[in-house]
Amino acid sequence: MLYIDLWISKSRVMVDIRPFRATILNPELAIEKLVCPVYDTIDAVAYQRFAREKNNIIHVTSRRKDMDRDEFIEHAKKNLDRLVGSGILVERERPAFYIYGIMFTLTPEILAQLPEKARRSQYFAFGLVCLVKVEELGKGNIVGHENIFEINTKERYRLMKEAMMNFSPIAAEYSMPDHALNNLFEEFLGFRRPHFVPDPEMPPLIDVILNGSRHLLWEVTDKDLIDKVMKMVSGLKILILDGHHRYTASNMMRKIDGIEYTMMMLIEGGDRALQLLPWHRAVRNFNVENLENRIKEKFSIDWEGGGGEEFYSNLRERRSEFDVKLGMYDGEKYQIIRADEKDVKELSEKHGEIVGLDLIALHDWLINPVIRGKPEDDVSFNASPNEAVARVDSGEFDIAFLLNPFSIKDVEKKAFVERRIFPQKSTLFLPKVAEGIVMRRIGLAAK
Repeated sequence: MLYIDLWISKSRVMVDIRPFRATILNPELAIEKLVCPVYDTIDAVAYQRFAREKNNIIHVTSRRKDMDRDEFIEHAKKNLDRLVGSGILVERERPAFYIYGIMFTLTPEILAQLPEKARRSQYFAFGLVCLVKVEELGKGNIVGHENIFEINTKERYRLMKEAMMNFSPIAAEYSMPDHALNNLFEEFLGFRRPHFVPDPEMPPLIDVILNGSRHLLWEVTDKDLIDKVMKMVSGLKILILDGHHRYTASNMMRKIDGIEYTMMMLIEGGDRALQLLPWHRAVRNFNVENLENRIKEKFSIDWEGGGGEEFYSNLRERRSEFDVKLGMYDGEKYQIIRADEKDVKELSEKHGEIVGLDLIALHDWLINPVIRGKPEDDVSFNASPNEAVARVDSGEFDIAFLLNPFSIKDVEKKAFVERRIFPQKSTLFLPKVAEGIVMRRIGLAAK
């Protein structure tokens, strides 16, 4: 993790973390009916599925697509008050750190995108959930790597301020080559991942399965252990993985409302269970002839055939850091297009960036010049390549662009060396936290 090491040597400011009293779903209830995926991964079909249960946390965290933003804030606050008042949401008695474990598997179509050495039958990730002092991104201990939509940040700010609650931890990465923090957690819990042998003397607060993934939450209240963890974390630098909108909203709360801390889940970048995938694009509302001309101008057809392993194997092959390759599906065929390296080098020099040239070329050369509407309306971001393809097959969108994943080192280089950010929805980190596993009432003192 050389990039982080170089950056740390230039800064003396330490990251500030604190324990807190969590709000959780009442463990005495059947909470598998009450949790839901994190809000920005929920489409209309998923919303309808989880919203059937009136006490599901989705009624607080996620806006139905046809719901006005003002109406959503009022709806969320009303449901939050009901869940608290009825005892469905309860607060822990003592300030603590929390170990959040997620056991998950990946579908064959997702595994096909990964290099073979990263493919496993099961993954088990760990994270430290704590309060982290908020600061301007890129000016101290904390950096981001992805652009955001301002309208979504404002919505998250309004929700957080009205509810005075963090509903799910912002996922962030740190570097610890000796794995000391993860080793400490495994020693504390009495097992070594990926194996899980529950200790009856230390049962998790939460143990629930959501969409095939098992979410576990343990509470750490021992003061000596908390102090030890705080010392281990104090010298770290933090890279936001998932939750840029929530972090930016938290920074708004710091500036406007004087709320200095937000809830995060800190994950070691070297954790073998941490996976990084691309967001694939499906695009509509553009001039087809214009797009075809731009493709001919900048790209050549490198491969044509069906989807699956052969497609991704060819997409992953690179000749150099300036070798830009994009997958395309137009409803009839899969293609891989390859950019002229001379043009890519000029593009790299223009932006002053090397990491993420696939995305830069896609947006600069193909999407931004041809799209007629707004990206939030006419570009669909899909975690699954099959979803992007299905949107084209249904006629809802006209073309899908299928992308290569980045590596953790790519993202670190982008954030710590280039000091730049990717376009919106560039990186998909797995596993995803769930809404309702661990929450934090804003302003509740750790005492």
